[in-house]
Amino acid sequence: MVWKWKMTPTNALAKKKFYRTIAVDLTPVLPGGENGGAKIFVLELLQLLSEAAPQTQFILLTQASSHEELAELDSHNMRRLILDRQVSRLPLSIHVARIFPRIPGRIRRIIGHLLYKLNKIIKQSNPVGLLHDIGADLLFCPFTAPTYQEQKIPTVCTIYDLQYKTYPEFFTELDVDQRDHNFKEACRKATLLVAISDYSRDSAITHGNLDPLRIRTIYLRMPQNVLLETDHANRVLERFGLTPKQYLMYPANFWKHKNHQVLLTSFGMACHKGLPKNIKLICTGAPGPQKDWLMKAAQVMNLSERVLFPGYLPTEELFSLMTNCGGLVFPSLYEGFGMPVIEAMAAGIPVACSSVAALREVVADSAILFDPRIPSQISQSMIALVNDDELRARLIQAGLRRAALFTNTNLMVKEYLDVFQSALGGGKQLTGIYDDGWIGKTLKIKVPHQKRSASIKLELVMPKWLPQQSIHISASHEGQVHGPELVMKRGTKNLLTLPVNSGIDEYKVDFTPTFIASLFELGEDQRELSLILMRCGVVRDDGEYIELFVNKVSS
Repeated sequence: MVWKWKMTPTNALAKKKFYRTIAVDLTPVLPGGENGGAKIFVLELLQLLSEAAPQTQFILLTQASSHEELAELDSHNMRRLILDRQVSRLPLSIHVARIFPRIPGRIRRIIGHLLYKLNKIIKQSNPVGLLHDIGADLLFCPFTAPTYQEQKIPTVCTIYDLQYKTYPEFFTELDVDQRDHNFKEACRKATLLVAISDYSRDSAITHGNLDPLRIRTIYLRMPQNVLLETDHANRVLERFGLTPKQYLMYPANFWKHKNHQVLLTSFGMACHKGLPKNIKLICTGAPGPQKDWLMKAAQVMNLSERVLFPGYLPTEELFSLMTNCGGLVFPSLYEGFGMPVIEAMAAGIPVACSSVAALREVVADSAILFDPRIPSQISQSMIALVNDDELRARLIQAGLRRAALFTNTNLMVKEYLDVFQSALGGGKQLTGIYDDGWIGKTLKIKVPHQKRSASIKLELVMPKWLPQQSIHISASHEGQVHGPELVMKRGTKNLLTLPVNSGIDEYKVDFTPTFIASLFELGEDQRELSLILMRCGVVRDDGEYIELFVNKVSS
């Protein structure tokens, strides 16, 4: 057998059959930037899903406050369904839907929140099944809450973070109760859950007492092309009186965990400790009381000419500012992922960010890390971003390499479609493996219930063209070493046998080291890979064989 690197074409996902109707709950979407980065990610993901699965019908459940704004998602296989019309017996809702575009932004947001809660109440009291009525095969809840979940229809929910568990003081008591309710409902009702980082996944498993097999990590990935400088960048900078590379930037809504007060203090310290006088600080984000407070604080600190608050900006304008800034400062106290740091790295912008929550996992060693609670560390990081040319150059190169791991949107879409398919089929018994048989860093195997002794058989292949000479394989069960360890060499096949305990168990097999083909000039594939799995199954002591996986691509 001759092993070749099989490149996956860009349109390979579209060729995979996926004939389903998927309802997507977008009722939590609010006008403008009130949903933060989650809204940007979800809208981009939906466009990619529509393109990747053209024969799947996506029905977007919306509310009046954002229905028209979401019109850009309409396509041959994606349409909107406004749910506020469910409450048509309330004349006010019809009137509000008609005049929404003329209502001031702040009032629109308040009404949007109220209508969303009203929809939930109406839904819970309505015995008629909405999902059944529209012929949905699956419900996707990208904002966590499974509000419209119905029995016998699989549901997939995305978990971003559990910030309210770590910082309940940042929320009202009502918000904490609502977030906790949404999380618990997702844990209870979802067929499968998706976390945006391993940190968020581990938090969800701990606080939700989840079976690890029910939740998978799918990193946020954004296409490279949106990160490039736009043609009107110079006009954007001129409008705000900015010069390229002579300002630092923090793109974040003015929520408490974003830590703007400490950032402002830190910038003031940096201005007195060597930060050049021509360097400004730009803080973008939706207007609100916190922004107003910060603007007044900047005036009191005599920093009003050096700290700018341009407000909520359209995506192109935001990235125009980002791609021309001298560095990104990200002092957030809590992030489930932290997409802006990856966006900055992909644009060749050096980054300094918090070392807490998921941020350390996301940036690895490609950014200056600081404790977000210590202003002196933040101020020193800002000075270093501007004054240390050697450090800047190293961060830019490391950032570009790191960001390359998070721009493969085809991989993200494939992983979501795999989750949808698994939910429709009741869940996979193998995770950590791709359709073409390639294994990532870790393979997890869920073994069907066994009343007698049995063993797992894995037939593995290590192609002779892999960059590493050997791969070390180790298995574990409940954190303990399980079965023999194995070292495979290039160009060999091997059979790994693991004993199976009685009952339903999960076994984990780790492979080190892994490789990324694109980094070794072996193609454009950006997946983290180890070996090829040809076959996996359970062999009982009576000779019966239960097939868990067979490779139909590489055979």
